[in-house]
Amino acid sequence: MPLRELNQHTSAVIETVARGASVVITRNGRPVARMVPVAPTAPGLDQLVATGRATAPSVRGQILSPPVRGDDGIDLARALSADRDCER
Repeated sequence: MPLRELNQHTSAVIETVARGASVVITRNGRPVARMVPVAPTAPGLDQLVATGRATAPSVRGQILSPPVRGDDGIDLARALSADRDCER
């Protein structure tokens, strides 16, 4: 697309790009720029997984917090045994 046409029809060109098309801008018949739609940004963990910087969790559901150290009301051996039984 010639630069002059972009200047005269900017809104229409942006609408075309927003619908997913890429537009090459030319000046004197030579490409000088490309307009492309912006890809949605993956939030947080999804973006890290996509770039290979993190691994997605393999288990779904609630993640239990460990018992508080020194809590006399919890038998740690029994709690650990129960957790392992649930995993089997």
